[in-house]
Amino acid sequence: MSKDTFTSVSQDGLRYESKLGGSPFLGSGHTRSCFKCGKHRPPSSLQSKRVLGRTEVVCKPACPPKAAEV
Repeated sequence: MSKDTFTSVSQDGLRYESKLGGSPFLGSGHTRSCFKCGKHRPPSSLQSKRVLGRTEVVCKPACPPKAAEV
């Protein structure tokens, strides 16, 4: 996710660019990513499953369907 940026022109004509402060992750910051879809979610909305011989966390009850790619 890209943050909005703003620019300002200094007296000597140079343009400086800076990003707005803050985190793209809202809330308490305690998130983990789903092994299947990669979206960050709070631990309460994830469940452990055995995937390829390892225990990974995935969305519960299931990952949301992806939009059809053209």
